[in-house]
Amino acid sequence: MKKILSCLMLAGLFLTGCKKEVGNQAQGDVKWPTKAVTVTLPYNAGGDTDTYARLMSRKLEEKFGQPFVIVNMTGGSGIVAAKTIMAAKPDGYNILFNHTGASLVQEATKTADFSYTDDFTNVATIAQDNTYVLVAKSNKWKNLEKMITEAKANPGKVRYSQVFGSVTHYVASKIESTMGIELNKLDVGVGAAERLAAFMGDQIDLLAVNYINIKDYVEKGDFTILGVCAEERNPGMENFPTFKEQGYDIVSSKNYEIKFPKGTDSAIVAKLSTAIKEVSEENDFKEQLAKYYAIPFYRDAETTSKEDKEEVERLREYFK
Repeated sequence: MKKILSCLMLAGLFLTGCKKEVGNQAQGDVKWPTKAVTVTLPYNAGGDTDTYARLMSRKLEEKFGQPFVIVNMTGGSGIVAAKTIMAAKPDGYNILFNHTGASLVQEATKTADFSYTDDFTNVATIAQDNTYVLVAKSNKWKNLEKMITEAKANPGKVRYSQVFGSVTHYVASKIESTMGIELNKLDVGVGAAERLAAFMGDQIDLLAVNYINIKDYVEKGDFTILGVCAEERNPGMENFPTFKEQGYDIVSSKNYEIKFPKGTDSAIVAKLSTAIKEVSEENDFKEQLAKYYAIPFYRDAETTSKEDKEEVERLREYFK
């Protein structure tokens, strides 16, 4: 009997040790990464998504001692990049870096035939940008009301750059519904750089874009900001009125998220999420984001998934 009890005790100790080992691994004690990690984003170099992805990747390289290589993969308003990562091996070496301004609108409008919230393994959210602005050439309109007056007098004539199933789509819809105007919505490119080139070339009259993409032109006096899609004025952008303070309820934040292919090891997810949280809390990362008027905004995988699902439902109701 004593021998049986001894054996049972030893077995119990062995199982306890196994549980501890598994528990540690679940908390991120996994040998990853051991080689370069590819970070794919659905836009060309130079825009807001590319800028924030590169800031994050440099910090992760410092933490893990492995390269985090940026791949700019355009096409299908971001869908090509998303499907590429969906089809990749879920081994932790392929990441999708995108923002909710496009992904959640695509999901809500069914522009994408998949779910950004269900068909990936969410890792975390790292940053938020509340600087989406509507701009016009300074020699065209000096303020929002002048644009509205002309648009009402000429329905469907004011040209606006819209990417269907993106934040530009949502903003255009809100502009038309709150201001009582009809825009001529044109597809002149997906990325900020392409759309800015079309704006400069007088192919369109109105451009909705993150402030960092047109900051130099505003400071030189070439562009006029008609409104900011934020709840309140941003630090460093105090001279630019929000739409809300002008009487139009147009608010749009872009949250920048990190996703793995569905089925990626939870230990890898936990390890990367912890690192992203640490990056978001570092002063130099905050200072770098502040240069672009963005802020750190960490959400773990569970919170990212929950809040994104809620936003998709809100958008579905709106577009319905």
